[in-house]
Amino acid sequence: MSSFGFFPTSKFSAKLEKIRKQDPPSYRRIHQVIQRLLIYPWEADGQMRGVHHGRLKKYVGRRDFRLIYQWCVACRKKQNRVTKVCSHCGTVPDSSVIFFDLYHKNELAHLRHVAG
Repeated sequence: MSSFGFFPTSKFSAKLEKIRKQDPPSYRRIHQVIQRLLIYPWEADGQMRGVHHGRLKKYVGRRDFRLIYQWCVACRKKQNRVTKVCSHCGTVPDSSVIFFDLYHKNELAHLRHVAG
């Protein structure tokens, strides 16, 4: 089974590193979900609205974290390569998964008010 390329944004990496230091059990669960998404990126739990409109989301536990990502091949197919949805379209191959954000469910209200 092949794996897709992992491309985290700096924002995503910083949040993941903070969780790794402050909450190792959550970090391990997040890491497991990331590994599954790199094999099965189409297994999203839905699409985002608002700041991350059109991007995919994946839950890490029922009450815990949400991963915001985009599977490049699906994004490009959807947009017919006419409109770039993110600034990474020209720099990463189709076989990539870009991770944009990571937040705890308690931060959802804050996410709605933050400009991308």
